[in-house]
This record gives sequence, C-alpha cells and structure tokens, in this order.
Amino acid sequence: MAKKILLTIDHTDDRSWKKALPYALEQAKFYGAELHVVEVVPEIIKLPNLPEGYGSGAKEYVRGKVNAILAAGGAADVTVHIPEGSVYREILKLAHKSGVDLIIIASNKGEFPNYEIGPNLARVVRNAHCTVTVVRD
Repeated sequence: MAKKILLTIDHTDDRSWKKALPYALEQAKFYGAELHVVEVVPEIIKLPNLPEGYGSGAKEYVRGKVNAILAAGGAADVTVHIPEGSVYREILKLAHKSGVDLIIIASNKGEFPNYEIGPNLARVVRNAHCTVTVVRD
C-alpha cells in the first residue's frame, strides 16, 4: 500500500506526463495516498565556466510550467518539488528523504524489442528504495 507517491516529469516532453499523470492520480486516489511531483533542473547551470547568474529564474520558470501541466490535468493541489542537480540523484534523494512508497516515471518512446530506457530511468529503477512503476508510452 502506498501512502506517498512521487511522479517524475519533464515539462519539455509531454510523453513524461500525458499518460503518467492520470495514472499517478488514479493510484493516489486508489490508495488514498499523497501525490508529489518532481522535475529536476539539470546541474548544467552550476558549471564554473558559465557566466554568473546563468540559469537564475530557471526553477521559477520550471515551477510555472509544471503547475500549468498539473492544473490542466486536474492536479493543481499536488506538492511540486523543483530541485537542481543530477536528475536521477535528486529523484532518489527526494524519494528517500520524503518517505515515498512509490515512484511513477514514464519511459522514453521506443519500439519492441529495443525499448528506450534512458540512463536516468534505469538508475532510478535500479537504485530506488521503493517500488518504481514505469508507464509505457
């Protein structure tokens, strides 16, 4: 039984949330669980060779995009997390720290037998302390 569910999304790729968001909402309702959404701002904005202030406002911009997706999907009241850093590390850190019971993440588009499972998805599945559900496109 899940009490806290974490949905990972990427606002720039609708495949990451078109099917996964309704599924996550359904699971949260079924279990009576709390739903959280995370999108990680990649750590590239922290590189030392980039100009000072590069990426300022990125988290607020991403939060606005995520909130718009959630509002359109009927999930305006869920908690949104926008950490910066390594995508898979931040997902795993948040899941562990927050006591998440279930991570929901969408797969990349791919054809059988070569499903495209990217490195972040593979690392989350391999290293998560809890159940991970992969929603196929």
